[in-house]
Amino acid sequence: MKDLKRWLVWLMCCSFLFLSGCDFRDIDLRLFVVSIGIDVSKENPGMNRFSFKIAIPSGDPKTGDKKSLLITQEATSIAEAIREVKSKVDKELDFGHCKGVMYGEAYARENIGKIQDWTVRRRDMQLLMYPGVAVPTAEAVLKAEPPTERIAGNAIFLALSEEGTESPFITKTYSFDLTRRMMEEGEDPVMPVVETTDEQVLNINKVALMDKNKVKVILNQEETRLYNLLDLRNLSTNFGTKVEGQLLEVNTDRTRARYKIITDKTGEETIDYKIRITAILEEKEDPEQLDPKDLRKVEEQFSKEISQSVKKLLEKIQKTGLDPLGFGLRYGGTHWNNQTEMEEWRAMYPHIKFNVAVRLRIKSTGYKR
Repeated sequence: MKDLKRWLVWLMCCSFLFLSGCDFRDIDLRLFVVSIGIDVSKENPGMNRFSFKIAIPSGDPKTGDKKSLLITQEATSIAEAIREVKSKVDKELDFGHCKGVMYGEAYARENIGKIQDWTVRRRDMQLLMYPGVAVPTAEAVLKAEPPTERIAGNAIFLALSEEGTESPFITKTYSFDLTRRMMEEGEDPVMPVVETTDEQVLNINKVALMDKNKVKVILNQEETRLYNLLDLRNLSTNFGTKVEGQLLEVNTDRTRARYKIITDKTGEETIDYKIRITAILEEKEDPEQLDPKDLRKVEEQFSKEISQSVKKLLEKIQKTGLDPLGFGLRYGGTHWNNQTEMEEWRAMYPHIKFNVAVRLRIKSTGYKR
């Protein structure tokens, strides 16, 4: 037994000779890349323009003293761009704090698959990053420094993650989910659209619908609100209408959208949506208090208008051939012939009919008694 222990100790000691040390660099020898932008190169066809926004550590962020550096590099691949950028800085680039990838609109309308695949493969990139479509270019969006930004490059991601703001026009998307949708059959990817203005303000109020590789359609602000109403539960937003010439605005408290795919009759398939909304009457031009009868009329008016708008949006998406809400995935998950079900769905989707029933209930008129 003693000999066995002696041999084990000797073997462990010898194994230490084959261990290599770690190549560790202190934090003061690192530059943290917080976001990456990709644009199409205008000067060099066939090449892309990569932008790297680098946050420089500078003590307490509460002081408001933020330092950042934006480096751009044109190259045929992002791996080559990173190697060339390393020759322009004096410290090691660290991608462990990279929170997002901004695809310029021109690049996003071509093919983002190569870059998205790189972000998934690279070992130090987070799968919880926030991708987005940058308008007019990714470089312009990353250059923007809103006055409210305290940490370099953080304003975009506080908005996209909804940690700093909550908006019915922001469609939160994670990098891992974007990659999943790009490979998933029956559900197409989406990305929020980030626009910058001359006033250094970031405007995020649209959503881009994609096929498996590129952006095909960008919904406007109102369509984005309705898309999020269908995709999310308990969306906090407002809706407005006019009753007898008087403006009324409600603020939603609870929302829920459910649907069923009805395939009982061949050639007459439908998707039946039921949307339930609980709201509070927030704004009213007429100071007179509503009686129960008038309140029901207001609810019916809101329900009718929202129903028409949602149906119009669904038909618009249907014409593009895209399926961002995952109708095809639902159909495949509720049918059992794996060899033919997706072919059946692709043949069915272009002519399927939408029935939308909205029931909006106003639980409070805002009057105090």
